[in-house]
Amino acid sequence: MRFRIPSVSLGLVAISLLACPSYAEHVHHHHKSADAQQTPVRHHHRSQDAATPLTHHRHHSDDSVASDTTSRHHKHHTDTGDTASASPAHSSRLARKEHREHVERLLSLTHEQLVALKRHDRRLYRQEEAQQQADQRPKHHSRHSDQSDQVAATARHHHHSSDDQQASAPSHHLSRHEARLAAEHNARLALHNAHLAAIAQAHHEASVREEARHEARLHARQAWMAQRILNRQAHLAKVQAMRSAKIAAQRAHWVALHGDGNSGHSIQYWETEAVNVPVKVITVDLNDPNVKVSAELSRWGVGSSEPFGRMIDRANPNVAVTGTFFSLDNLKPVGDIVIDGSLVHFGGMGTALCITPDNKAHMVTCTWGRHHDWSPYDFVCACGPRLLSDGHIVLDPHAERFRDRHMLAPNSRIAVGITPGNKLVIVMTHEPIYLGRLAKVMKALGTSEAMNLDAGTSTGLFYNGTTLAWPGRRLTNMIVVYGKKEQYEHNLDQLLPANYKRPDATASKSQVSLLLH
Repeated sequence: MRFRIPSVSLGLVAISLLACPSYAEHVHHHHKSADAQQTPVRHHHRSQDAATPLTHHRHHSDDSVASDTTSRHHKHHTDTGDTASASPAHSSRLARKEHREHVERLLSLTHEQLVALKRHDRRLYRQEEAQQQADQRPKHHSRHSDQSDQVAATARHHHHSSDDQQASAPSHHLSRHEARLAAEHNARLALHNAHLAAIAQAHHEASVREEARHEARLHARQAWMAQRILNRQAHLAKVQAMRSAKIAAQRAHWVALHGDGNSGHSIQYWETEAVNVPVKVITVDLNDPNVKVSAELSRWGVGSSEPFGRMIDRANPNVAVTGTFFSLDNLKPVGDIVIDGSLVHFGGMGTALCITPDNKAHMVTCTWGRHHDWSPYDFVCACGPRLLSDGHIVLDPHAERFRDRHMLAPNSRIAVGITPGNKLVIVMTHEPIYLGRLAKVMKALGTSEAMNLDAGTSTGLFYNGTTLAWPGRRLTNMIVVYGKKEQYEHNLDQLLPANYKRPDATASKSQVSLLLH
């Protein structure tokens, strides 16, 4: 490591040292010996400079300063030798004068020149030590003298330039030292290579882990995008379905208001709320003589069932709604059913919706287990229990022999009522409600007579080409409404079972009963 010494400090050191007589004498003796060795040393430097130009370039400035200082010292010693024969006082004055001049010359030197001088002194000191060591070695043989001089010169050259290479034939000690250094270097190199390999392995493992994490994130992103697309498609499908349903409802509402050409303005449909219950309402104006209300049985008669859609396709009505209850065991309806004035099934219970040939609507409570004279009516469908009578709630299921707890529990409901203006009102609720609340709904809608119909899983409602509710099971019977009398007459045979034979007008009641059973 090199230290930068200020020039002022070097000057002060030089003055203090030169003021000391012992140091001056030492300098005087040192320069004498330097003058004696100046020629061979410089010759040696010249040979080295010729061999190693880089070393010459590095020490060029130092040699110039040192040579100038050496020449000055040589002149001083020459002058001193000339005046050796003078008197002691005169010699003392000359020595002091030369000492002052030498101090002035030192003070006039720059920092770089002082550093160069110091380097030169150190070099001379090393050369002297090398020479002394060479003089102290025993000379065994005259032929070894040249070899000793060569070793001394090599040592001097080694101290002079650190960049010069060693001799071509190193000693055994140096070889072992070099071998040890080489072994240490190889060991460090092996450790370094192992460390690099460990770093590379760790980097590879980290890269593999990062790639795996990236792949996992990519797969998760792709799955998320796929799920988002599916959700979007489902949302679009839902929106499309809602739009279609809205368009269908708007069409049905328009048909209810303006008619579809078949039912005219006598059959209307709308949705509203009654007693905070959302309901779907169909009104049928029985004052129109073209309107006909009837019932439809399964194609294979009593004791069989048929899908709701197939029954609609077969009868082709404007309105169709679930009729009376039926047993799940034998599929027989629980109430009486009259089609086109003929009793097609006897049930013997409940309350009956009755319509005369001139479209006058009535409700009659049946006597349990007894036949009733339905001859004045063109259509009869007995169900129940009764909800309203003369505008009052008269709900009593047990009196009419309705004891099924599933029917009495909250369910989606269908009811039919008659207004004082001779209009038939068909009401359906999707919200499960009790029969008592259904009676309040029918009263709120303006009906004076009302009764309950089969609903729950059997809830089915059709209006002008739109199915408003699909039942969850096959049905045995339903109530149908036609807007034109000609359409009713055209499909009358489809309302009756295929194996049914219409009795003669003169047939007795017992014959009709035999036909039914």
